[in-house]
Amino acid sequence: MIQRIQTLYLLLALICMGLLLYFPFGEIVTKTSETISLSVKGFNYQQNGETQSFSLLPLTIVLSISIFTTLISIFLFKKRMLQIRINVFNLIIQVGSIGLMFYFLFQANKLVGEAWTTHISIILPAIAVIFTYLAIRSIGKDEALVRSISRLR
Repeated sequence: MIQRIQTLYLLLALICMGLLLYFPFGEIVTKTSETISLSVKGFNYQQNGETQSFSLLPLTIVLSISIFTTLISIFLFKKRMLQIRINVFNLIIQVGSIGLMFYFLFQANKLVGEAWTTHISIILPAIAVIFTYLAIRSIGKDEALVRSISRLR
């Protein structure tokens, strides 16, 4: 299992998506020149003297699904075709998480800010997409090798 290169690619994709749960992916500068970090946990802000909260629960759910499917895919090393299908599904989820991060960044900026910036951690899902794609290619090569060996000559 661990000696296969696709398992290493999937572990690296898992680490990339897992790190996103702990690091902020953007900052918003408010109208009062206050800087708010935007992470998966969301943030609290002051509006008209009241504390409001901005939740990013959909992004947290999408990231958790991506982590869970990557973990499942690592342990399905004997069922290569199912592993490829799960990784294609995971690839779609990872691309969706990139879109969700930018959507929430724009929405939070509309709500409380004047300007926004991104952190370097916003590229972690893109790196995970690359690793997942490399894993799919490696699994496909393994499947082709197994099929070519099992033919009768």
